[in-house]
Amino acid sequence: MSQLTLRQTIEGMTLGFNPTAAENLDAVIQFDISGDEHGTYHLRIANDKCTFHFGQAESPTLTIASPSEVWLKISTGELLGQEALMQGLYKADGDLGLLLKMNALFKSVDDVSIEATDGARPAGPIQIKGMAWMAVGFVPWIIYWVTFDMHDVSNWIKIGLPLLLSILIVGYRETYHESSWLDKGGVVFFSIAGLFILLGNAWFATWGSVVSSLVMGALWLGTLPFAEKPMSTEYSKWEYIKPLWRNSMFIYPNAVISLMWGWQFMIASLVGIGSILLPSYAILLTILRYLLLIPAFIFTSAFPKRAMEYQIENHEATMTKLSSWAIVGLVAIAVILIGLVIL
Repeated sequence: MSQLTLRQTIEGMTLGFNPTAAENLDAVIQFDISGDEHGTYHLRIANDKCTFHFGQAESPTLTIASPSEVWLKISTGELLGQEALMQGLYKADGDLGLLLKMNALFKSVDDVSIEATDGARPAGPIQIKGMAWMAVGFVPWIIYWVTFDMHDVSNWIKIGLPLLLSILIVGYRETYHESSWLDKGGVVFFSIAGLFILLGNAWFATWGSVVSSLVMGALWLGTLPFAEKPMSTEYSKWEYIKPLWRNSMFIYPNAVISLMWGWQFMIASLVGIGSILLPSYAILLTILRYLLLIPAFIFTSAFPKRAMEYQIENHEATMTKLSSWAIVGLVAIAVILIGLVIL
């Protein structure tokens, strides 16, 4: 992680925090950074935990004023902190005793393993890892997609089985840990789909499969502007140590992944529309529609660890941009859905 920005470097200090050295310490360390990567950040140490915050603290215990290039060299070991202070390369104000404890409080980020232990997984008797739960969450939808256009398959299989599985998944996950938008969205969608089928709605009988892709796209995209964290974090977080779950280096790749899934399902819905409007190409387009899932799963698996090495100059602006693209996708989904109603 030697190529990180100054902001990422300071935020990354939370990963190397040593609670044993903190000894019930309650303190705030503020960084007033000047130079090319100027900004103000602070670390709050309380209850044997260390959290990163953007901006000024109300009453910092220790304030470190440093050019960005100096603190980066200190963080990477090119400069010794105490020697740099004596040389006047940076300034410290407040509890200097806390400054002297910095080496004990924080390990180098390069010495920290961000991967969780082998036994890390969601709570509960079913012993499968977090990303496996994402695959489980897809099972009701896959059953629905495969069977929806099969006229000789009972509606109890098409709708009833996905609904039952979704209810069981949500019930289990809510018992031991919070369920995701994907899980809850399945219960809502399959309940509504079942109502349409029971009413014999001809429109839904034609477009029900396409609508499911639009709903899936909306679920993934909606977590960017409207949820606390992108949907994929609920599954991928179990692969990493808990301090990373709040880190921008973890949030950013998961935001990209959630955005990708949302747009993938929107594109799949367009391919699905084509398969209905162009019956001579129906088989080819249907195969293409579901083949789109393969690169999406590959990207989900490969992207996070590579993305953690990226230099994100402005995390807040980057997340705002990703959320904006998610909103564009949600608007496009709404337009497509309105178009289907008109058709």
